[in-house]
Amino acid sequence: MDYYINKEDVSKYPLIVFDGVIHLIDTKKDVVKYCKVISKSDVIGFDTETKPAFQKGVSYNISLLQLSVHNSVFLFRIDKVGFMQEIVDLLSSPNIKKVGIDIKNDISALQKIKLFEPCNFIDLNSLALQCGFKSIGAVKLSIMLLGSRISKKQRLSDWSSNELTEAQKKYAAIDAWICPKILDVFQKKFPSYFE
Repeated sequence: MDYYINKEDVSKYPLIVFDGVIHLIDTKKDVVKYCKVISKSDVIGFDTETKPAFQKGVSYNISLLQLSVHNSVFLFRIDKVGFMQEIVDLLSSPNIKKVGIDIKNDISALQKIKLFEPCNFIDLNSLALQCGFKSIGAVKLSIMLLGSRISKKQRLSDWSSNELTEAQKKYAAIDAWICPKILDVFQKKFPSYFE
């Protein structure tokens, strides 16, 4: 089977609708509270957002870290609360699978803020390539494995602004939330990779 999707066909698929709960975390107290909740999970979705730089040589630190558990997504405003030890502990835990797409840059950007040892991460792009997929990335993997596409409209919006819009929150939530769902489908379709 050829796991490939044409760029021109992407818009033919319905958009994914997220109807779960979004927690926006912008106080240190809430970081501690919600990290306790997340630490009880075996598998979490993972993604980050950074304010885009439109000038050569200009770059910004990560603004937002998204972690999802089932139908809840936790949006940590790293630029407001810092990359706290409670978050580092989650990302370093061998007991929690962190599932993301093209996570190498996310991890190295977080390590620029604070050095830590990432543990038990699964990159869905790498997994897709191992399983013979020709198309990878969040949009194409969600189409091929979930049957719906995600919108990338908010990707280049300002993630460091004082107030995040509803559209930004939804976009950020979906990016993390789809990852464990895609992993589930991989595990059903390619069980031998997980033995």
